[in-house]
Amino acid sequence: MDPDPGKLQVAAAGAGLPLSVGESTFVAGLAAWSEGAVSVLDQIVSPGLIVPPHLHEHESQASYVVSGRIGFWVDGEEVEVGPGGYVHRPVGKPHSLWNKTDEPARMLEITYPGTGFERYMRAMSELMDSGAADPESVAALAAEYGVHFVAEPFAGLCERHGVSPAGGFWK
Repeated sequence: MDPDPGKLQVAAAGAGLPLSVGESTFVAGLAAWSEGAVSVLDQIVSPGLIVPPHLHEHESQASYVVSGRIGFWVDGEEVEVGPGGYVHRPVGKPHSLWNKTDEPARMLEITYPGTGFERYMRAMSELMDSGAADPESVAALAAEYGVHFVAEPFAGLCERHGVSPAGGFWK
């Protein structure tokens, strides 16, 4: 992927920069293309997976659901959306997402500003690839980038929706 923001940039579905986070994650839109304004990830959310609740000190995020159904928890509110649904998660607000169905769901995750988050996701991918990822090392790396996990709603979300982090973000 060419980082030059002055050129036409194209990333076909599933053909961006691959990351070892979750079942399938590709950087579809490099932050460099927008001079750091946004980073766009093309992600598959596995059946039964929850991303543990967390917040970002520096970034807001939005998700556009392409296929399947994804549940979102944002600062105490829950919603489930299907194809064409869009959910905004403001900076500093704790949030989580999950797929309680038996089918994979696909979303585009738009993060802004994008540069720091993209660096974080690349570092997380390297940690996953190293085989040294565990909840403590993941939390420590996340904190370096201003991402903090929130324990309070986690057990209730898992129980209500029949989901777990096993095999996904915490693999």
